[in-house]
Amino acid sequence: MENSLIIFENTLLNCKEKAGLIIEDLTYNLISKSSSNIAVNALLIEFLGVLKKLDLLNQENATKVIKAIIKSKINSDQNTLYQYLEERSLLQSKIDQQKNLIKNKISKNFYELKNNLEKSEFKDEVTNGINEAFLYEVEALGILKETAESAFITMLEKGEDIELMSSEISKHLIYGAIFEGNFEKERILKSSQIILNTAFELANEYLSYSKALCKGVVRGVQEGIELGIEKFKKSFAYCLLEEDLSLKEKELVGIEDEYILLLKTCVQKQVNPAKDILQDMLENELDTLFAKLKRLASESREQLVLAINDLKKNPKIDDFSKLTQNKINVFKKEITDLEKVVSEKYKDFNLSEAKQLGINLWQRAKNLIKK
Repeated sequence: MENSLIIFENTLLNCKEKAGLIIEDLTYNLISKSSSNIAVNALLIEFLGVLKKLDLLNQENATKVIKAIIKSKINSDQNTLYQYLEERSLLQSKIDQQKNLIKNKISKNFYELKNNLEKSEFKDEVTNGINEAFLYEVEALGILKETAESAFITMLEKGEDIELMSSEISKHLIYGAIFEGNFEKERILKSSQIILNTAFELANEYLSYSKALCKGVVRGVQEGIELGIEKFKKSFAYCLLEEDLSLKEKELVGIEDEYILLLKTCVQKQVNPAKDILQDMLENELDTLFAKLKRLASESREQLVLAINDLKKNPKIDDFSKLTQNKINVFKKEITDLEKVVSEKYKDFNLSEAKQLGINLWQRAKNLIKK
């Protein structure tokens, strides 16, 4: 460290008039390159001593030395953080590519199955079955809006049981979207927004059914989320780690309030008549409309707390850090070998099927109401 202090003094001595411009970087570089493990307090005293000797000690220069010392001491930790951020970026890229791969495989398999069935003796018996299965993949395939729009338009043109039908259609769409993947609040709210906005836009076109459509879709999306929460609760019992339960808890925090906020945001972006209808619902039916959703979310959070406390008392896996590190190491190896998968082969096919899927969804809702 003595050599570093000599360099510090000589450098400042040779350019005293510009000392204020170089003190911070000079201090940082000298400490970073030094192999000494002197405590920060001792370092500060040494460098301030040189500044005083050169008549350069003042509040501004002292602050620059302090900043440089702190920065140098966290340099290694910052580099580690940047490494983790880079790994996360690579992992996210891998996740996105894997989603595209799955999306294309779903489309490919559906396309092949449907073509073969249409040529087979089973065409009349099972065509609706394969369309029903495909409805659960509409969110993954990026055709949620198109499917919802087709279902709602078919319903509106038929003009029967609009509120009940739109509720059933919305409930089925959001529930299917929720369990296309994991229970993730952000994705649930995004899917909800797509379904709600699609319905509200149509409500402004089909004026005779505006109120029924708006009320039906708001209730349907909410009921779909409620069904999702009920199913989500059943997964708590299978968690081995407190960390897993804590992550699940985060997905439930504020979900009911964020759904209400989503509706309020939608209201601001809408025009009449949908805007006035939604505003009236939020002002006069808020407590009764969302009571069950709030209760379910609250009960689920309480159940998670109990499960977390139980795991703390009886841990099923003792060394979580080792398990996590092993997973990270595997990911790092896979990421470096990952080949990018980009395919739009089935995009047009998916969009063309969305209309028929919407019609099938309308038929399904109609059959449920008749039961």
